[in-house]
Amino acid sequence: MRLERSGPWIGTGGLLVVLWLVVSTVLYAPWWGVLLHLLVLACFVPVLVRRARTAPETCVLVPVAALAAWIAVNVVGVVVLGWRA
Repeated sequence: MRLERSGPWIGTGGLLVVLWLVVSTVLYAPWWGVLLHLLVLACFVPVLVRRARTAPETCVLVPVAALAAWIAVNVVGVVVLGWRA
């Protein structure tokens, strides 16, 4: 693969997958928890755009970091804030 060309597209597709995960949290999280997830995910969009311009081959790492952030918010929400299905 030539990640200097396909990296930004892979990163964008990965963020869309994480967006699907964020929307699916509506099954167990309150509305403000889903909003919190969306705000955290929105922070990764400018990072992806910046990396697409400067280092496109590293764009594939942005969805991995977004997935880790999604897991972290879920852990805090379920363990500390008591989100339940």
